Amino acid sequence: MNHFLTHLFQSTRGWLARQPLVQRLFHRFPRLSSFLLRRFDTTTFIGLPLTILLLVIAVNAALLSQITEDVVESEGVVHLDKAFTAFLYSMRSEWLSHTFYAFTQLGTREAVFAVGGLATIVFLYNRRYTAVLAFWLTMAGVGLSVQYGKKFISRDRPTEVAFYPEHNFSFPSGHATTSMALWGILAYFGYRHLYQRRLRNGVLVGAGALILLVGFSRIYLGVHFLSDVLAGFLLGAMWVLLGISIVEVMSYLRTRKKLRAST
Repeated sequence: MNHFLTHLFQSTRGWLARQPLVQRLFHRFPRLSSFLLRRFDTTTFIGLPLTILLLVIAVNAALLSQITEDVVESEGVVHLDKAFTAFLYSMRSEWLSHTFYAFTQLGTREAVFAVGGLATIVFLYNRRYTAVLAFWLTMAGVGLSVQYGKKFISRDRPTEVAFYPEHNFSFPSGHATTSMALWGILAYFGYRHLYQRRLRNGVLVGAGALILLVGFSRIYLGVHFLSDVLAGFLLGAMWVLLGISIVEVMSYLRTRKKLRAST
């Protein structure tokens, strides 16, 4: 499948380059045309992969903006949030609440420092300094964006059904954002450096399950609405994609530097 897509994009790129209009533009604006054609290059990360990644980030940001606007202005979204929260509250049990309370700790600041500290030791031991930089920039971005997002929207929590008290604002969910960023970026590193397909798939499935459990636990425990969690997932995913971009671009630059030094 990957070979087919690579061939398809390379063929499309070659076809575009042969078109008279494109050739005229290339002669008139050679630097700009060359830059645009390189965006379809499948042989390097800064070509098509980075282009797709940036498009995904843009779509992610648009969806996040739409959810934020709906929370502020749409009565339909607010009604759905309250109805879903009430539904889960009607099914709440003591033992399941305590179980989800345990899962929700995987999206806390303490989890970031504990798990991130262990990951940093592993990265430093293997001399993966770019991974350390990307990881902590991602988590710092999450912390700042959640903090200012909560202050900007200032949405009240569903305190009447809360399993335990929370004292800051509701939107976006900091736990959902943190879990997406923390386990998402670690899953990427695991997938990147593990070579057995079974282990790779296990890392992705495990990280996805943890992220979903943390997000659902916030709604089940009555401390967040559904839209808070969805917005948190989108915001966290955006920071994960930015972290991945840092790692891949730095890796590309190192490889290019080595190739130039060897020639």
